Amino acid sequence: MKKITLLSLFMLVGLAVAMGQDSAATKPVQTPSRSKVKEIFYGTRCVNNQTVMQVGKKVLAYRISHRFGSMQNDVLYNFLGLDGPASISFMFDYGIRDNLMVGVGRDNFNKVYNGYVKYNILNQEDGGMPITLAVHGKANVISSRDDAAAINGFDRYGNFAHRMSYVTQVQIARKFGQKFALQVSPTYVHHNLVTAAADKNDIFAIAAMGQYKLRKRLGLSFEYSYAFGNYAVNRSSLFSSAAVGLDIVTGGHVFQIVLVNSAPINEAWVIPFTRNDLGRFDVRLGFNISRNFWL
Repeated sequence: MKKITLLSLFMLVGLAVAMGQDSAATKPVQTPSRSKVKEIFYGTRCVNNQTVMQVGKKVLAYRISHRFGSMQNDVLYNFLGLDGPASISFMFDYGIRDNLMVGVGRDNFNKVYNGYVKYNILNQEDGGMPITLAVHGKANVISSRDDAAAINGFDRYGNFAHRMSYVTQVQIARKFGQKFALQVSPTYVHHNLVTAAADKNDIFAIAAMGQYKLRKRLGLSFEYSYAFGNYAVNRSSLFSSAAVGLDIVTGGHVFQIVLVNSAPINEAWVIPFTRNDLGRFDVRLGFNISRNFWL
């Protein structure tokens, strides 16, 4: 009787072990969860250039950018350039989806109206995709009049197409750790109308930008843009654009104090046609303010 009991016990133990091994073999292997890296930059712009950030689905964002006059000459008399002349830009962004944003804007420089779209193709993930990849396109329309038309006998904007310019960017960004983010944006700029006959309509450039978070809601931003080739007769008098900014985030607001060497704010003019020499401290004080509204 004892032999039968012991044999039955061994059989039950063996069956339990076999079932356990079979269950372990069929149990799916769990892979580490991947989550999207959020807040690579504080906002949709670094200083002048677009970042890979989106406003989010059904979010309306309003942004105002302001650049005061040059600080190079008569600094005290012009009160650090605050007496002007100033450049101002107004922008509205709307999130169609979490990875798709459209916007419209208006600059007082050349009285330009513009529309733009940005789409994120890839998003950086913890333990997964190493970068965020986006594409950005903008179309600009100059609405200012040709003040020299009466003197020259023709209107340089008589053909509406002459008012148009375009910007296309591929944006590649990565956040390193919790504090530092870097982005590189190969850029193509096209102006239908150029100043001189020998000037080129197509301009290739690269924009680099980054942000370092000093605290959760306080950071430093910087950007630098370089246009390739001799695309303009006066190329020697055109300079690379550079900017630094102090970012302050409060709720739905992002307030940024900036120092730039470009009078325009629109990329179509900032990147290829900056006329202020940073080496001579020909810079301008300015600010950017953005506000999000959840609809």
